Amino acid sequence: MSSRAVRRALKERGYDDMAETTALIEKQVREMESEKDDGGSAEPVNMFDLLGGDAAEASESEDSVVEAIVEHEEPKQETKPAKSKKTKRSKNKKGKGKGKEKAEDMSMAEFEAHLKKLDAELPQAEEAKKAQGTAGRGAALGVELTAEQQQNRALLVVDAKQLDAEAEIKRLFGSAAVQGAGQGGRRGMPRGLAMRRQRLALSHPKATWPPMVAAGIEMQQVGVDEETGGHVFAVEHTERFRTVQIDFLSAVMTNDADAIAGLAYHHPYHVDALLQLSEILKQTGGDFIEAGTLVERALYAFESGFASRFSITNGLGRLDFRRIESRGLFLALFRHMQFLARRGCWRTAFEVNKALLALDPVRDPYGALLTLDFHALKSRQYEYVRRMATEWTWSRIDLLPGWAYSRALAEFMLERNGAERSADLLVEAILVFPSVVPVLWARAGLEVDAAVTEHPYFQQAHVAGESGMTHMQLLEQLFVERSSALFRTPEVGRWLQEGLLLALELIELGGRTAGDIKCSESVVQRRREAERLNSYVVPERISRHVLVSDMDALKAGLPESVRLATSYAFDPLPPSDDINVYNEVMGGRMMFETMPGAFGADLGDLDGLGDLDGLDGDATAVQGLLLRIQNLLGGGELETDPGTSSDESDLGADERAA
Repeated sequence: MSSRAVRRALKERGYDDMAETTALIEKQVREMESEKDDGGSAEPVNMFDLLGGDAAEASESEDSVVEAIVEHEEPKQETKPAKSKKTKRSKNKKGKGKGKEKAEDMSMAEFEAHLKKLDAELPQAEEAKKAQGTAGRGAALGVELTAEQQQNRALLVVDAKQLDAEAEIKRLFGSAAVQGAGQGGRRGMPRGLAMRRQRLALSHPKATWPPMVAAGIEMQQVGVDEETGGHVFAVEHTERFRTVQIDFLSAVMTNDADAIAGLAYHHPYHVDALLQLSEILKQTGGDFIEAGTLVERALYAFESGFASRFSITNGLGRLDFRRIESRGLFLALFRHMQFLARRGCWRTAFEVNKALLALDPVRDPYGALLTLDFHALKSRQYEYVRRMATEWTWSRIDLLPGWAYSRALAEFMLERNGAERSADLLVEAILVFPSVVPVLWARAGLEVDAAVTEHPYFQQAHVAGESGMTHMQLLEQLFVERSSALFRTPEVGRWLQEGLLLALELIELGGRTAGDIKCSESVVQRRREAERLNSYVVPERISRHVLVSDMDALKAGLPESVRLATSYAFDPLPPSDDINVYNEVMGGRMMFETMPGAFGADLGDLDGLGDLDGLDGDATAVQGLLLRIQNLLGGGELETDPGTSSDESDLGADERAA
């Protein structure tokens, strides 16, 4: 086999022999210098002569280069040259691959086989390098993660490039939409603010916002979460913030919405005042744009106080939800996610959803898992739904009805060439969570045969005399209320009906328990475990999720203890193991009366709004309050949000064909 053929084969596979050629030239130069030192020829050496010469010399040089590449024989001991960087590099490259077969002695078939072996080894080396890099990143962060922790953490990593809602609106509606809303990006922004904005992930401060002097929020690392491997941080309030916080609590206790607005004016980055005021604006006037801006300002205040080691995007930052100082960030992320969804920024909302879950992925105090599947489907992250449903181990995601049906739908959107995996997953979802069928089918506009609605297996369990909903009923209703629009396309409707027919074949006539279905043992076991959730004991996180989800119809189904309790928009339903530094200051756990922004408040009762300057009528009173709040905040006439979107059935057949 000629040397030219060897070089051609190497070149076709991308192997570069330049480094080895350089090493060979340096070796020849050193040999000539050594001969000169030993009394040999003293003729000056021209480096170009080593590359030039007649055709015979060129051929001989090519042969030696090929042998150096393929053989990598151990070099002979030479006189130790003077120390230099070049010498070290050439030594490192000469001693590789001892004892290889010469390319000159190989046939073309043998040489091809040898190269294929090298090609097969390269991906394995890359995989090992990636694994080493992942472990190295954990070690660099001071955390040694187990394989399970790495697997779960990978599902929480946030794509920082996808956290810009303005960029997403530009992709959806064009740059004119953002400019028309008065949010034209960084043009006209002070240089200092523009540079700070580049370092932020969650918030994107506008040039019209008040300048950030000191938000009064600090963050310290307090330990490591052994279960998840993440860093645990604590948010702390400065002394000045605590003084303002007492004024804020006094305004809340006296039902003075004007005082809260005035406090937000004088302290434009007081997070609790911003969150409370945002909810007042939303509930009393429906001013979602200004309410969303206040929430983003609260995120800006939090992000300005982040510790240097805390990252909202790497999936390792944890907060203790029991501490009142930390709870504001959970709520701000949840509210921000809601406003993003109202604007149709589904991908941004999906990334914020992951960031919220990452703060406390095991306890999940705001039920972030209950919205993650919906946002993943709306943003067309079908592969993520598949991975999350199969790889997540920090909580029982397989007992959430929403994830069972969402996983089947995601598989349906990913299928090609008539695969039937989605049908199997849909049948499993129906068998494990059968009471979803009548409600979801009706909301999706599908006809359900009376034999199904009257079948005992598909009926919801209910205890006479109970006015609330069971744990499972709340989970099912949350899923249907939020995600039913995703199942309204004709193609998905046919798929649902076919899956229901397949499921009916596996249910015994008249059966209603897990023992009455003919399927795998794993499905039967899941059904038994799901049946245990037909209890009126509802976890705090589910009740808190319902309170902040703007689904008024479901609030009536909460336990009576939650319905009668009054909690405020800046801290809805504090945990039973609350750690509140302000309890001692205020003389024990604070008991509030109702005011706008309280979840127990009657919005038709406008007493306690302060003097409304003699305005008559409830509607006029609300308008007067909103005008005064906007004036205090420096807001003017607000334009319509170009990104506002209603329920869209965007999971049609055209997406599957894409």
